[in-house]
Amino acid sequence: MNRVMIWLFFALILSGFMHFLPLNAVAGESTATEGRQHGLSFSDMKVEISSHGKRATFRLYDTVAAEEFHEQLPLELELSNFRDAQWMFYPPEKLNVKPEEAYHDGRKGELSYYEPWGDVFMLYRDFHAGDEMHRLGVVLSGVEEIAAMSGKAVIRQVQSSSSEKENVMRIAVTAGGKTVIYELNDSQAAKELYGQLPLNIAVEDYGSNEKIFYPPQKLSTSNTPLAENVRKGTLAYYAPWGDVVLFHDDFRSAPGLYGLGHAVEGAEHIGSLSGQIRVTPDSSQ
Repeated sequence: MNRVMIWLFFALILSGFMHFLPLNAVAGESTATEGRQHGLSFSDMKVEISSHGKRATFRLYDTVAAEEFHEQLPLELELSNFRDAQWMFYPPEKLNVKPEEAYHDGRKGELSYYEPWGDVFMLYRDFHAGDEMHRLGVVLSGVEEIAAMSGKAVIRQVQSSSSEKENVMRIAVTAGGKTVIYELNDSQAAKELYGQLPLNIAVEDYGSNEKIFYPPQKLSTSNTPLAENVRKGTLAYYAPWGDVVLFHDDFRSAPGLYGLGHAVEGAEHIGSLSGQIRVTPDSSQ
């Protein structure tokens, strides 16, 4: 076999490994973002993917493939890592995709589908695919938690019916043009916090993993659960000091720390909150 034939042989093998490559390894940071102008509209469907205490919520597009994926939930499936850029899993039934959903330049936080293999995947890095991928949705919250997932994952629908929205307390915390949406639990402390809104109030840093503010009136902790398994996005109340705590990193449980709720959108903005914040009922419900 001469050198030309050897080169052609290895070129063919290499092309088979071009299913996915990290974007900066293929075309650099200046690669055109063809997917950002894809024109797909969003649906009301949302899904949550959780693994080892890490959670990410995605909003699905209004496509046949996204609806078919949504209808298969809930699922508990094994995650597989590919190219240090994505976690992928295989739903029981394949999805029907269309050309307008296809793209090559993937962005961190996208939920997509690769038809030849039948896998759904979450991107935690930008990357380029030699073959076509198909869009299913984009992350709403928890984008920084995707990379830390592994092993088994639970994929479930996030219910958003009108009746449920009416019964769930949600608040918006806004500063510097960025908003974090929290869903409150049904505790006495959460109800009393909700009853004090709206608030324009100072937020402070405490330690390396939390922001705090002091509501005008202290909250009663009767019928309020202790905050356990505290992670990024947890909203809590520290009764000894009377402050509300917005965690932007994981934390251990502590005496006197009670759970109020958790971030459902914009958790990535918690760490950047500063100065005066506005806390209001969530008007997007």
